[in-house]
This record gives sequence, structure tokens and C-alpha cells, in this order.
Amino acid sequence: MTTLAESTEIVVRKEQVRIAEPDATAALARVAGEPAVPARARLRFGPGPTCEQLARVLDEALVRAQESGLDPDVLVLSAGQAVAAEDIVRVRRKAHGVADWISSKTSDVTIVLRPKGVVAAESLPPAPAPPAVPQPRDDRPETEAELAVREALYDVIDPDLGVNVVDLGFIRRIRLDDAGVATITMTLTSAACPLTEVMEVQVGHEMSAIDTEFRVEWEWLPTWRPADITDDGREQLRAIGFSAF
Repeated sequence: MTTLAESTEIVVRKEQVRIAEPDATAALARVAGEPAVPARARLRFGPGPTCEQLARVLDEALVRAQESGLDPDVLVLSAGQAVAAEDIVRVRRKAHGVADWISSKTSDVTIVLRPKGVVAAESLPPAPAPPAVPQPRDDRPETEAELAVREALYDVIDPDLGVNVVDLGFIRRIRLDDAGVATITMTLTSAACPLTEVMEVQVGHEMSAIDTEFRVEWEWLPTWRPADITDDGREQLRAIGFSAF
């Protein structure tokens, strides 16, 4: 999240708020132009439809206002914007050890607070640039040496799912350069997943075991989907209680 505080306005941008863009846009429209404190109460308690997710973003904006010396009671929610962001895919645990996947829509939300009577030249900061279009990737078959690196990665286990990263579809490709350094292109269930460092440490252990230097490149587009799991991975997940893919 990036926050900008100026003498006449507070701009808060929060990424991957767990709300679909149409719902976020509708909620912002309902409170646009209202005093910030009553707008927060309306988002949280009504009357009418509520939206706790945006109320929390407004909470942060009001805290920033106080830290910047602005009185929350004189601030107006002068502008707001929601842009569809990447879905968050995560594990849903059920009763009796059963589990499946759940996908949550998210939005990048921008809220602008200004004092009553302040008219700005722009009603809203420029929207974030659209995600870069992924470049065509090298899809050539892996060499024997690269396949040996992939084989070693079967011992890297996702700590949440209990299945190796190869069968989960997290290893996108492996390339060895002329010096024998492996570039391992990986992904996870979401760019918001906190396990990137944990995974790199595990990969490092396995690469040390086969005496191979490496670097990990994280690739988030296209996003990972349960369909990326191998047949063996599906069998392993079923064995530990997953009911859907």
C-alpha cells in the first residue's frame, strides 16, 4: 500500500482488497462526496448495503489524516476508485480433514479525503497502469541436466499443502546457462502468498545437495490455477482430504 499525505488531502491506495470491483465501485459511489466519518459509519452499519472491506480502508485513511494533523470531522470522501486485481486462491479446510480451493475476487482501491470546500484540479489520481502483458516465454523442452534439477525439486514441499512444488505446478520452467547456473521460474497460488522466502530456502537446500548454483525468478502471469496440478499431485491431495480442484 502506498499512502500520500499532503496539507490539503489524504490519498490511500490499498492493493488486493478482498472485494469484487463492481461491488467496490458501487459502494464507493454510495458514499462519494459525503463527510468521511459518516461515510465510514454508513459503509459499516448502513442504512442500505454495507461494505466492511471499504470501511477498513477508510479507517486507514482517517488514521493517516490524524497523523498528518487534519481533523477527520472536516474531511470529505471526495473521490474513490476500484480497479480489478488478481484473484487470491487459497485452501479451504472443511470438516473431517476434507479441503478444497477457494478463489476470492480482489480490487485495488484508492480513496481520497479532502477538507470541506477544497476543490482540487483533479478529482482522482491517475489510475494505476494496466499490468504489463507477459512476454512470450521460452517453452522449449528441458534438457537432461535441467530435468535433473526438476527431479531434485520434488523434495521441496509446500508447507501449507504438504505436496511437492513440482506436482503442484509451481515450477514453470528450468534453464541452465553455460556456467551451469539454474534459473528456476516459479509461481505460487497468489502473488500475495507469504511463502516466497520459505520456498527459496527449501530450493537452496536441494540445489546444494546436487551442487548446483541457482536463482529463483517469480512469475505471476499467467496466474496459477488448480488445473496446473499434475495427476500425481491430485492423487496426493485427495489422499490428504482435498475434495475438489
